[in-house]
Amino acid sequence: MGLTVPGAKQTKPLSVAQSSPVAAPSAPAKAAEAVRAAILDVAPAQAAQQAPAQQPAKDKPAPAAAPESVLTIQQLKEKADALDRQEKALKTLETDLNARLAKLQELETMLKGMLAEAKSIKEEKMRHLIDVYTNMKSKQAASVLETLDEGIAVKILAGMKGRQAGEILTNVSAKKAAKLSEMLTKMQAMQDLPETP
Repeated sequence: MGLTVPGAKQTKPLSVAQSSPVAAPSAPAKAAEAVRAAILDVAPAQAAQQAPAQQPAKDKPAPAAAPESVLTIQQLKEKADALDRQEKALKTLETDLNARLAKLQELETMLKGMLAEAKSIKEEKMRHLIDVYTNMKSKQAASVLETLDEGIAVKILAGMKGRQAGEILTNVSAKKAAKLSEMLTKMQAMQDLPETP
């Protein structure tokens, strides 16, 4: 007795014992049972065979994984090379910075020299100016000092001898003389006097 599929051609039913001339009416059922039994018997055997391959044997210890902190010789060489390159770069930077520092110190020395020279020239000009006013008559010096900037006038008076400065101040207007005297006192208190000739 064969199985039929609707819409399909009907063929002769297959049986395991097709070669035997007399087939029992339950032959296809027995054949299906035999195939089913064979499949069921093979599946557990295959699963048992595959299971040992998938699971490591409990008797054999698993190989220990290499610790992450252990470096290979090649990695150590690469790190050493990188450190050497960084050290050379730092030495180059240090040399460059030392050269720049030396140049800055040279410039600082040059600027200090220029400032000292400018101060010296300024003081020399001031001394010359004081000498000029000292050699003038007091009335003439007083009339010129009244037109000068008060800061310069005070420095000129501070550079003169006291008697000469007093004679000049007596010939200046009272208001101007008071202002110059006040500034002269403050200047002497700060001890910012040029050298007396």
